[in-house]
Amino acid sequence: MQAIAFVLDILLVVAAIAAYLARPRIGGQLARGLQTVMTGILVLGFAHLAETLLFALFNLDTELNEVVHRLLVATGFVFVIIGFSRMRGAFDG
Repeated sequence: MQAIAFVLDILLVVAAIAAYLARPRIGGQLARGLQTVMTGILVLGFAHLAETLLFALFNLDTELNEVVHRLLVATGFVFVIIGFSRMRGAFDG
């Protein structure tokens, strides 16, 4: 099961990179917001990979591993929220 989880985690990171590369080429504040959102998506994908690697390679304590995972996920969502706020600013004025 760890091998399957690892492959799926790699796919999440690859999907985040693909989404970044597929983003529309726009300019200004909207582009900066979209780039920040995409950074958050990459962090979210990496959070799952990090969780798997920390457990498989370093046999990190389960509770500590879950805390690290949640901190990374929270960081990813902070990037997403900041990015959407920047994008909203492009439309508000």
